[in-house]
Amino acid sequence: MSDPVPPAGVLSGHVLDLDAVVHLIEGKSMYGRVVVLQSSAHGVTLLVPALAVQVLSLGPIQPRLERFLRMSMVVTGALSPDDAVAGGPYAQAIMASLRRHRPAAAADAQLPEVLVAAHAAVHAVRRGWRIVTTTPYLYEGLDVRLEILP
Repeated sequence: MSDPVPPAGVLSGHVLDLDAVVHLIEGKSMYGRVVVLQSSAHGVTLLVPALAVQVLSLGPIQPRLERFLRMSMVVTGALSPDDAVAGGPYAQAIMASLRRHRPAAAADAQLPEVLVAAHAAVHAVRRGWRIVTTTPYLYEGLDVRLEILP
C-alpha cells in the first residue's frame, strides 16, 4: 500500500532520527543517498529534530551537519514545551524497547538516542510522516510509520 499523495500546497516529508541523520550525512548507503536526492528533486521535506542537531553538534560530524542543514529541503523541528511533554510517553516506550534489544547498553549513554527518537515520534505523529531510521526496534509498539535505512 502506498501513502496517499498530499493535496497541492500541503507539505510532505520524513522525520529523521539520530542514526538516520548520521547515516545520510556520512552517505553510508546508496539508499540513503537516493533518499536525499529524491527529497531534493521532489520537494519532500526532511525534518531533523532540534535535539538531534544539538547532540550531533557536540561531535566531529558538526561541520557536515551544518552543510546538511543548509540544504533547501532540510528543516529543523523545534522542541516546544508541548512537544517535550508529548515526548515523555514515547521516551518511556523507546527506552523499554532499547533495554529489550540492547540489555548491555548503559541507559545513560543511550539517553540522547532515546530523547531524539521520542522527539522524532512527536513530529512524525503530528504530521503523519514516516520516521527514517536505522534502528526500527526503538519504535516497537508505537503507532508510527518507518522508512528503514540499510
